[in-house]
Amino acid sequence: MFLKLLLVYVIYRITGNPMLAVVVLLVIFFFVDRRYFGLVGNLMRPIRRRMRMSSLHQQLQVNPHDTPARLELAEALMETNQYRHALALLEQVHPSLQNDPQVLCDIGACRLAQGDLTEGEALILKALDADPRVQYGLPYLRLATAYVDADPAKALGYLEQFQQRNFSSCESFYRLAQIQRRLGNRAAEQEALRRCVATYRSLPRFRKRSERRWVTLARLQRLSGR
Repeated sequence: MFLKLLLVYVIYRITGNPMLAVVVLLVIFFFVDRRYFGLVGNLMRPIRRRMRMSSLHQQLQVNPHDTPARLELAEALMETNQYRHALALLEQVHPSLQNDPQVLCDIGACRLAQGDLTEGEALILKALDADPRVQYGLPYLRLATAYVDADPAKALGYLEQFQQRNFSSCESFYRLAQIQRRLGNRAAEQEALRRCVATYRSLPRFRKRSERRWVTLARLQRLSGR
């Protein structure tokens, strides 16, 4: 806090405008976060996504039977945690697509997000039974995240299955650490955090940007656990 106030004061002395000093400080923090931490994220992405969602809404008003637009809009709604609206769209998909593994996974994810763990799990497992490679293991991560509080042991099992398919995911090791903490396995928690950091260091540069948020959270959790 003291450092922030000091930076504001220094910038104020340079600019002579306290509001401008705060704006400049926020801009500095944004670029530092983008370069080193990745906690804030890309500020332009929500704007582009909102514009795309508006366009998709218009397409569906003109042609309610535009299935690709419906599925894309549902995915965008899921990204913004609007699972109830996404589920309504997915359930209106033509019956011939109701058993498509991709659609089943998305419907299951919506059910999980709304607290219906049993139905959501059943739908996702049905999709995985039809196509074990659907969404490249992401359904297992969703199941692990959903069960982390209700059944940490089950969540751990799903997370291990995800890691078998995606062994370079920093997020999976961070979530593994959270599960181990809930199970009271402090040594295993710290080992998962260590592997999260080690995995990040081994990634190519183009992968590090998307994984930066998780390694930052892992480092913070390691510090808090000492």
